[in-house]
Amino acid sequence: ELLEDAKNVHVTGGFFYDEPFVTGNFTVEADVVVPSTRSLKPVKMHQKFNFTENYSEVEPTQEQLDEEDTIVTVKDDTIDLQKAVEDNLLLSLPSV
Repeated sequence: ELLEDAKNVHVTGGFFYDEPFVTGNFTVEADVVVPSTRSLKPVKMHQKFNFTENYSEVEPTQEQLDEEDTIVTVKDDTIDLQKAVEDNLLLSLPSV
C-alpha cells in the first residue's frame, strides 16, 4: 500500500568489520510510484538515500541496542540485503 512500483533500483556500498559488528553503508537510488496522501492518486518520484546497518551473529545486548541505530542478527551466515533495501526504501518515503 505504501509503494505501488519501484524501478531502476541501484544500490552501492559495502561492508566493513567494526568490532563487534559487520557494518554496511549503502546508497540507494530508485524511481518509485507512491499514492498521494491527499488524493491517493499515483505520484512518481526519484528517491536517493543512504542507510547504515550493523550485523551480528549473536543477539545484541541491551546496551548495544541503546547505542546503535540498527543491529540485525545474522542467521545462517547470510545477510539479506534485499530486505534491508526494501525496508529502508519504505522508511525513506515522504508524505506526498
